[in-house]
Amino acid sequence: MQSTHHTFYQDLHLHYGKLHELVADEQVFSKVPDSWNIIVTDVENSTKAISEGKQQVVNLAATGSIVACLNISREAGIEIPFFFGGDGATIIVPDEILEECLFALQLHQERCSISFEFYLRVGHRKVGAMIENGGSLKILKYKRNDLHIMPIILGDALQMAEDAIKSNKQEITAKDLPYNLNLEGMECKWDKIKPPRNENEILTLIIQATTVAHQSKVYSKVLKKIDEIYGEDVIRHPITAKRLKMVHKLSRLKDEVKMKFDQITTTKLAASWWRTVMGSWFTKYTSSGRNYLNDLIQLTETLLLDGAINTVISGKQSQREQLLDYLDRLEDNGSIVYGFYCSTSSILSCFVTAIDDYHIHFLDGDNGGYTQASKVLKPKLRRQQLSE
Repeated sequence: MQSTHHTFYQDLHLHYGKLHELVADEQVFSKVPDSWNIIVTDVENSTKAISEGKQQVVNLAATGSIVACLNISREAGIEIPFFFGGDGATIIVPDEILEECLFALQLHQERCSISFEFYLRVGHRKVGAMIENGGSLKILKYKRNDLHIMPIILGDALQMAEDAIKSNKQEITAKDLPYNLNLEGMECKWDKIKPPRNENEILTLIIQATTVAHQSKVYSKVLKKIDEIYGEDVIRHPITAKRLKMVHKLSRLKDEVKMKFDQITTTKLAASWWRTVMGSWFTKYTSSGRNYLNDLIQLTETLLLDGAINTVISGKQSQREQLLDYLDRLEDNGSIVYGFYCSTSSILSCFVTAIDDYHIHFLDGDNGGYTQASKVLKPKLRRQQLSE
């Protein structure tokens, strides 16, 4: 009998190998315990915010949602899966840390509203409630490269939870706890990143199977086709060390400080600027810094499977046309719906506890790649639902 203890995710078997082969085998996935909780955050009207030049803070709001919960889970010694969505995040947590996470996110919501004048939805649903409503949620723990371990989801429970939370604006309910919002480690020090080669573009994709029961088979085929057209992860990765440059604009550094702290002080702003200066020197002139950049590339989330395929990749226009032609055929035969967006650079936000300790990096296409791809996808989903 599978444990519903808070160590469920930590205790999962770690899988290796080709991702498309693992996704094709539903038997290697485990059911997420009914007692766990799906937390969803989402920036309302993110398209408008991004059009006003606020992508960086929208991405920071999403990153901050994950960082707030990770700081709590790491202190409690609990490992949790999470998914970055550009303008929001999904985190799956056990009851042991649910109230703390919700209270921290309530404070994060207030800070986003006061400091940046946008509304961050926050809500949660019990996994068991989603299953009772006809949803499904299976998870696999996958070692994607030497450094990065990621969760892989099959099922529609995360999407069901997100839809339910988005339909109810006044969602968050949390006890008043003796706990303050902790976003320590959240960094936004990188400038816009050009693709590895000048002729390349950045493609942001969201691909969703039309039938949950067929996700395994369909996603396996799509992942294999992406590998065939673009090459494996290291080849299609949007980031190279030589294209990474620290940002030095005071306004950008100020936004990071405003997101992390309830008050901006000269000391905090100076500390952020000094970390940028030292970071530039460290990554350029030391072997440890160059190793850090290589680690950063491996630890950047360019592919997520949360019941859909979400990916940011780099390649040529001809490769994009070949892939979209394939996806169009799958869409025409009713297997998938998808949205995409092309840009000339990508945006990176990070959670770094220490240079020699845990760090994870979240990638989005410039101009709100995931938000723009979702904007294309949503009308297709509505048409699909009306036809059913």
